[in-house]
Amino acid sequence: MPNKNYHILIVDDDAEFHQQIRYAFRRNYVFEGAINIDNFEKKLKERSDYDLILLDLMLDDTDEMVGLELIPDISKRYPNIPIIVVTSENKIDVVVKAMKKGARDFLSKSDYDFDYWNKKFQEVIESKTLREENIILRQEVQKHRDQKQKEFTFVGESSKVQEIKRILRLVSEEPDITVLITGETGVGKEVAARFLHLNGARKDKPFQAVNLSAIQKTLLESTLFGHKKGAFTGATRDMEGYFNQANNGILMLDEIGDIDANIQIKLLRFLETKMIRPVGADKDIQLDVQIVAATHRDLKEEVEKGSFRADLYQRLKAMVVKIPSLRERKPDIPLILQHYYPEVDIKQMISPSAMDKLINYRWPGNIRELKNAISYMQLRRKIFDKNQIDLECLPVEIQEFDELSYDMGSAAPPEPPPLAANQIPANLSIEEEHALIDLRKIEQSLIRKNKVKKDVATELGLENTDNLRYKIKKYFDKHPHLFKDFPVICESYKRIVKLEE
Repeated sequence: MPNKNYHILIVDDDAEFHQQIRYAFRRNYVFEGAINIDNFEKKLKERSDYDLILLDLMLDDTDEMVGLELIPDISKRYPNIPIIVVTSENKIDVVVKAMKKGARDFLSKSDYDFDYWNKKFQEVIESKTLREENIILRQEVQKHRDQKQKEFTFVGESSKVQEIKRILRLVSEEPDITVLITGETGVGKEVAARFLHLNGARKDKPFQAVNLSAIQKTLLESTLFGHKKGAFTGATRDMEGYFNQANNGILMLDEIGDIDANIQIKLLRFLETKMIRPVGADKDIQLDVQIVAATHRDLKEEVEKGSFRADLYQRLKAMVVKIPSLRERKPDIPLILQHYYPEVDIKQMISPSAMDKLINYRWPGNIRELKNAISYMQLRRKIFDKNQIDLECLPVEIQEFDELSYDMGSAAPPEPPPLAANQIPANLSIEEEHALIDLRKIEQSLIRKNKVKKDVATELGLENTDNLRYKIKKYFDKHPHLFKDFPVICESYKRIVKLEE
């Protein structure tokens, strides 16, 4: 609808035309006028946010089309003010010239019609508003991308990281190749995936990342592939899955080693055909999505155990990129710390003795654990009112860590010894064996960490205590009979683990 707040500048040397326009549209717009070029320039200096300029091509009582030459200059200096040429000339070549020079539209004085002119005013002004909104939207999108890029910056200059970056840049030139990123939990597999995206052919296309282990098994298929309204109880509308949202871009499937056989089959089908079928749909959808999978598991070992499809593994391992653990790239630790302390000199913020401890700690949770430690150290420095982060500010496990008793080479952190063959009941399935081994690790970690669940989650490489709770609930729902041998878990998670007497 016309808006009284819209301001239109009339540029015409015909005073009668000014009066006619002002009177005809007085209820819909606010008008100002200029009768010559000098007056026009003065008006623009006073106000540069007009919603529209009505420009006559004949000015200053001459037969020269002065207005025609003004259009490029106005468009350059005031790109957000659209111009409608208003002229008594009906020559098509003149109109074409005006449009080529930057006019948005034209109106002929000899063909005046209130409704038609009002429609033209509205169309041009609304297109201006839409362009401004698009500019703002693009700025917001770019701001979001910049924030994401900063959040997921691949920090590091060690030889191993330099080599990984080189490989990712080369791989990014192949926008259709499937990439498998491996490495321990917390090493920055999503950071590597985003680095590949930002440096590749799909950098201006969507990037979606989904942690498969964090989604309930019953919801995973619809979350990935979408569903149609009425496909199941609670499906009140059509929903696009992650595959649709990543169309033309990259979809990162984190923790690919945790998906069940059904999802493995559907993923294999997509890799072979580039087609998906939403839950409840009767037709396939063709998509163009590059898959970047990630896992902390040894998929080859999972194939041998029978928990992962060999044909899917063959598809995924077309290009494998292994991200080193933090203890394998110790020279990068000061750089990572500086990245999270951008406003200060890290060498002055952290004492030499504290920095030495941070560099030589084994970091079982890798960069994720380091980020948590940074927050902890900042808080402790404020509590103790210290100018520097010293040994007292470090987490207890880092303070007490003795690097002399631990080989700080590329070896993995010591894990509890595997269950002996005679400790695993012979009648257990492979899935139950995996659950038993995982539960044993959780039990021992709870004992070591005095039942502090946050510390347990960090040690086990989980993002937070919610993920730890979900893992325990998942195992209890499927294998409650295994929990009788884990009293600390039962005690710590009474609301989840309810064993029958």
